[in-house]
Amino acid sequence: MVLALLSGLGCTALLFAGVSRLEQDNVSLAFLQRAHARLFVLQQGVGNAIAGLGSVNQLFASRERVSRKEFELFTRPIIEHYPYMQAISSLRVIGHAERAALEAELAAVVPGTVLTEMRGGQRVPADARDSYRVIEYIEPMAANAAAIGLDTAYPALDGGARNKAYASGRPTAGKLVRLAQGPEPRLGVIVSMPVFRYGAQPASPAERRAALAGETAMVLRPGDMIEKIYATAGLPASGDLNLKVYASGAEEPDALVYQAAGQPAAQAELPHWLYPAPPPRLAQPFDVAGQTWLMVATQPRAVLVGDHLASIFTLALGAIVSVLGAAYVNSLASRNRDVQRRVDQRTAELHDVNRAMRLRDRAIESNVNAIIITDGAPGYAIAYANPAFERLTGYSGAELAGRSTRLLHGDDVDQPGVSELVAAVREQREGHAVLRHYRKDGAMFWNDVYVSPVRDENGEVTHFVSFMHDITAIKAYETELHHQSTHDALTGLPNRVLLLDRLRQTITHSERKGHALWVVSIDLDRFKFTNSRLGHKGGDRLLQAVAERLQLALRPVDTVARIGGDEFALMLLPEQGALSPRADQVQRVLDCLAAPLLIDNQELFFTCSAGIAVYPDDSADPGALLERADIAMYRAKEMGGNNYQFYTPAMNEKLGERMLIEGALRSALERREFVLHYQPQVDTASGRIVGMEALIRWQHPELGMVAPNRFIPLAEETGLILPVGAWVLRTACEQLMAWRAAGGAGRDSLRVAVNVSARQMAEPDFVQSVAAALAETGLPPACLELELTESQVMNDVEHAIAVMHELKKLGVQLAIDDFGTGYSSLAHLKRFAIDVLKIDQTFVRDLTVDPDDAAIVITIIALAANLKLEVISEGVETLEQMAFLRQHGCRQMQGYYFSRPVPAAAFEAVLAEYEARAAA
Repeated sequence: MVLALLSGLGCTALLFAGVSRLEQDNVSLAFLQRAHARLFVLQQGVGNAIAGLGSVNQLFASRERVSRKEFELFTRPIIEHYPYMQAISSLRVIGHAERAALEAELAAVVPGTVLTEMRGGQRVPADARDSYRVIEYIEPMAANAAAIGLDTAYPALDGGARNKAYASGRPTAGKLVRLAQGPEPRLGVIVSMPVFRYGAQPASPAERRAALAGETAMVLRPGDMIEKIYATAGLPASGDLNLKVYASGAEEPDALVYQAAGQPAAQAELPHWLYPAPPPRLAQPFDVAGQTWLMVATQPRAVLVGDHLASIFTLALGAIVSVLGAAYVNSLASRNRDVQRRVDQRTAELHDVNRAMRLRDRAIESNVNAIIITDGAPGYAIAYANPAFERLTGYSGAELAGRSTRLLHGDDVDQPGVSELVAAVREQREGHAVLRHYRKDGAMFWNDVYVSPVRDENGEVTHFVSFMHDITAIKAYETELHHQSTHDALTGLPNRVLLLDRLRQTITHSERKGHALWVVSIDLDRFKFTNSRLGHKGGDRLLQAVAERLQLALRPVDTVARIGGDEFALMLLPEQGALSPRADQVQRVLDCLAAPLLIDNQELFFTCSAGIAVYPDDSADPGALLERADIAMYRAKEMGGNNYQFYTPAMNEKLGERMLIEGALRSALERREFVLHYQPQVDTASGRIVGMEALIRWQHPELGMVAPNRFIPLAEETGLILPVGAWVLRTACEQLMAWRAAGGAGRDSLRVAVNVSARQMAEPDFVQSVAAALAETGLPPACLELELTESQVMNDVEHAIAVMHELKKLGVQLAIDDFGTGYSSLAHLKRFAIDVLKIDQTFVRDLTVDPDDAAIVITIIALAANLKLEVISEGVETLEQMAFLRQHGCRQMQGYYFSRPVPAAAFEAVLAEYEARAAA
């Protein structure tokens, strides 16, 4: 007990010493914080005052001459803000020859003023010297008029400071000097900054001395300045600190400019022998415009109770605890002897139990199945996991200890097996489920889980044991089989089977919600042509790219499926808050597919046609909706492609008509049912017909005159456009040769324009077929103009450019028809070997009333002129349109204003009429 008491008192003494040291450190730290705060405020105040001198210096640097009045107005607010400034002055450096003039100038301000100098502490007239540094301006004038005309260059008390200022161009403070003016004691510090000749920009010390014109100076009263700075900052000058400031870097009595004695706080004091540490002290030098000053702060020697409460409390408490601890140690000694006896007895019992448990542990750990044991209480924390479980999940035993089995499925709780196992645990019975579980690295695996309760001797469930088996491989095989049966192998999109299933589910949901859904059938325009150009592998890559774009253009709630070939289907749902999808959802898909696509280093442009069937308006059966969407899609193709159409009952009739036209089209050429009509192309400057466009018409014996837009798309789709196009080319060449022969030399320059389809251009022997037609008919190549639409050229740019160059070698003319409606860029246009741009009639129709159309037309005309191409405007129907086009440089035109397309016999009359009019 005595030993415990002595130990406690010894610890108390050590603790008291440590706490006292910490308290002393806190006192010193608080002292340093207060001292540094006053030093910072002092440095900031001095810096602000010197900054005022810098602004005065900038006044002289910014102009060639500063008047006395300007100097007074500029410095007045600075002096008012810093009342500890004795004066702010401007000094001019002059030579002896300028002395008389300066004395006269200063005498006008202060009568009787001559240049003076300080000698023996008194002002006397200045001796003659080569140069002077004279105070020319000084403010406040009333208190400092005696300094006017003072030559501060003699005696050179602060020459070193000024030389430093002249060399650096920065403010520099001198040593503590006796002032020529102001109240006693006349001690101050002069801060000077050189003024260089107006406009000079010296960069080196030598250049600065050469450019010196004078200086600006500020006279500070250090004692007043320090006191004012502390007062302005709201700090007591010293407070509980003894404070001294020296205008030098050492504690020199002659340099002492400020002194304030601190007063300790009004508190009880403790004996010094209890706290013998000396009071803290700080001697900190600081910079004043290049001069080193020193601030010395000390704390009054007084040991205050308020600074040492913790150590006093520690000493008292330690003595009390030491006495109580000694008594407690005595009681523990007897208690420990009893505890040791019981520990020995229990250790023997635990040895037997551990031997049995080790046997069971080895059996569980060697099992190939994953096994875990969890607590029976809610929370079901993992108490044990065998090595097989660690290998299965990637978690170590230490990571699993105390955690719930929920970490295996995480947030993936929306699976039936979770509910089954939760119910089994809650009801304390066996359970089985197949779950999606996740390994430590995040990888998912399918887990076949069996759970059984573990009961104690009283039948109470204390734990649950779970047996697990990884069946991921089996599940993956099942999933792959299901995916292959419901998805397209090439694109990975849902197939018709999965689409119909989703349609059935979505129709049921839409019926409950009362909103519509759209089924959209999409087919690529001219895919057979593109596929033949790319080959089967390139065509497959094109279909994969189309599938990716369709997925990007749709929302996750919509469905895109590949039905077969180049046919896709969409299921569109309404947007949030709407009852029906919107047409712009379909247009967004068309626009996305119309963007240029790079396949096998070929830039392709293609469009698509779309048909829309609406639930519930068109049908509630998924199969019927798909069929009717297909019917609407074929209607979109009939209308030229690159558009979408909604299904209407009348389309069934149109579909029948389409089949009728397709059947009749195959025999129309043999039956000579096709005829050509010609529309003149007129040079408005000369009034003559310079050419004509050959336009095909179909005169069916039962259907009557079939418009081109009804059979041309079908001809392209079926491939019949190739023989039809060859017939048009040959017939147009023969007809022009007949007109040339009938009209003589006046018709030698006539040309005929023939439209060429994309399928024709794709044929390998297309150029040879054109050459053969020219050779067989005898038409000069320059009289044949082949019109290519902008969209078909951009469908395969490189191939089109190659064909154009081959055609140009024959000598035929090439024109881009419907210019401005496709996707060509200027970069491509300059590579096309073309002669003519044809402005599409969609721009001409409203150019006199629509500023946008007018601007587009003017731009195309200017573009053609800059590229040295001819330009022809289509669809000119009014005199106003013709006048507008002529005014802006378009000479050649065609349209109803001149003549409708007419048969060859009627065109002969039109041709003769224009020739007669031109001759007259």
